[in-house]
Amino acid sequence: MNAKNTQNMCREALHYHVNLFDLAGHRLRVRLHIPQPNPVAQKVFLPTWIPGSYLIRDFARHVETFTAHDKRGACRVTRPDGHSWIVHNGQGHIEIDMTVYAWDLSVRGAHIDQHHAFFNGTSIFLCVDGQSNGPCEVSLSVPTERELWRAYTSMPKYQSAQKKPKHVTRQSVQLGDFYVPNYDALIDHPFELGTPQTIDFLACGASHQLVFTGHTPNLDLERIRHDVKRICEAQIKLFEPKSERAPFLDCASVYSFLTMVTGDGYGGLEHRASTALLTARDSLPTLGQTEAPTGYSNFLGLVSHEYFHTWHVKRIKPQAFIPYDLTQANYTSLLWVFEGFTSYYDDLMLVRSGVMSEDVYFKRLGETIAGVMRQPGRFKQSVAQSSFEAWTKYYKQDENAPNAISSYYAKGSLVALCIDLSIRAATHNKRSLDDVMRLMWKHYGRDFYLNEGANVPKQLGLTETGFAEIVQQATGLNFAKQINAWAAGTLDLPLKKCLGDAGISLKWETQHAHPSIDANVKPVGTHLTISHVFENGVAHQAGLSAHDVLVAVDDLKVGATREAFSTLIARYQPKDEVNITVFRGDVLRTFKITLGAPALNLCTLTRA
Repeated sequence: MNAKNTQNMCREALHYHVNLFDLAGHRLRVRLHIPQPNPVAQKVFLPTWIPGSYLIRDFARHVETFTAHDKRGACRVTRPDGHSWIVHNGQGHIEIDMTVYAWDLSVRGAHIDQHHAFFNGTSIFLCVDGQSNGPCEVSLSVPTERELWRAYTSMPKYQSAQKKPKHVTRQSVQLGDFYVPNYDALIDHPFELGTPQTIDFLACGASHQLVFTGHTPNLDLERIRHDVKRICEAQIKLFEPKSERAPFLDCASVYSFLTMVTGDGYGGLEHRASTALLTARDSLPTLGQTEAPTGYSNFLGLVSHEYFHTWHVKRIKPQAFIPYDLTQANYTSLLWVFEGFTSYYDDLMLVRSGVMSEDVYFKRLGETIAGVMRQPGRFKQSVAQSSFEAWTKYYKQDENAPNAISSYYAKGSLVALCIDLSIRAATHNKRSLDDVMRLMWKHYGRDFYLNEGANVPKQLGLTETGFAEIVQQATGLNFAKQINAWAAGTLDLPLKKCLGDAGISLKWETQHAHPSIDANVKPVGTHLTISHVFENGVAHQAGLSAHDVLVAVDDLKVGATREAFSTLIARYQPKDEVNITVFRGDVLRTFKITLGAPALNLCTLTRA
């Protein structure tokens, strides 16, 4: 597109101005300029959810004020539902002013204070009904006392030809102008504003930036850059072994890792050319450390997971997500393919890139297997059902979740493992799941995105029943029966056989010698509370319940830590009867429990 055409498009673009006017109050103001509204009634709305996080979040609940005016003055505004507004009788153009409360320290929302600002577009950018396919501009301003702040994002910048907006005053400074071709892109480039620690690198020639916000003294940026660069290059070469072309070059000149560092945070959310991350301070390496902290593998695994999504879910998508309907839940039974496979590849790519040893990988894989096998819910819910019911079950877990659901992340990753090892065994390692991923990329990602805007067919997505056919096309193997059993069934996966075929032995051991009560406990304040009771276990049979506050075991006080409780239980043998006293609500209750045998809960993997 030439410069003249770009200017013509920008002249008619929707313009969003974000003004962080109240940092201490965690409020920002968004002014939306609509050059050509519907002259009778223009509907606008905020999304009810953010892609990648499958829960209705009702972002409109954080809107505090909403007004609209045209050249004649104030416009009448009505509400058809909880996330939409209708502006009536706009003449010429409409400007909407909206104040948003932003105090959600997560990767899904918006969070601002005197030290930084982070926001996703789904939290603050209104969608203009009927104009979602048109271009959008964004400009940012902050109070003058934050003039050293900078904006970090993968959203492309442009030089605005417009005059300075009237609402930018002497009390604020502007941080730049940005441009995207449509609303879908507008909400897929999060922003971090402030003075974070940053470092850049090239991976296969493509620009990347690491951005760390939060108090993190002596952060070893060079070590992180070295490791993340290797992860990114390994993934680019997996999908594009010949061209080694990064996937985001269709929409951005840089990939941004926007990381918020807290005391105990963990999480990530993928975007088309960036990811938002939340990590614990102690998980990051500091200068002078000879050994990386224990949690560093978790951080690198998170980086690997979200970067893999740049291909798998941001471009390769279920057909049910094309296009997203941001006003309601979008159901698919394929999250086990998209999140489960990504969970399989995240640690695997750490090994392939050389930032994780095979021994550590086997340990982490064993922990995943043990976690899945610990959940009775795996016998009730398949990973296909788990995917479909993510909106109502997986993202709304309660104390009974282990007994009722399976994880399309964890068990989905083990389905991927079984498929991969089965393909390798059947083809004597001439084919693998890698071939399947590359074929999906070709069919559903690369051919569309590298020609976006040209005369190409509408983007295709993976159909609900199409995965087995893709496997057959990529490998020549008909695994439809196995895939259906593993994804739609509730029997345990043939992990021991699949691993054995690959020369890896799987053994079960007891992690602790003391008896079991078949329940999880957790500290809550100064007390220890039962968090989960496993169905048909000894705690369940004795009548204990989740939320019971542990008081005593045979009249001996229970301390406020898991270790203190384990010490008490370790005094007994399996099949011993003990009295466990709890508070259920505000009533003291005592239950007689017959202790169970130590659980076989340690899964060990070794080369045979």
